[in-house]
Amino acid sequence: MAEITLKLEIQGFKKEKLEELEKDIKLFMRFKLARDALLKEWEKRFRNSELSEEECIKLGRKVNKSTFKLWEEKGWL
Repeated sequence: MAEITLKLEIQGFKKEKLEELEKDIKLFMRFKLARDALLKEWEKRFRNSELSEEECIKLGRKVNKSTFKLWEEKGWL
């Protein structure tokens, strides 16, 4: 596993705030890595698609609306 060390000069913060910041940075990095992996996979899968960018956007919006509706029905929102 790779490790990234980030050094920041921060003064005047309580220990709890610094721990919260550390958790937030780790979470952000996990999301970023997951997003990058998904985009790479989607690029590979849809490389030969014949849909235009506009058609993809319309389909994406339709999926988003359907997903939102489903989550509302399940009480998740």
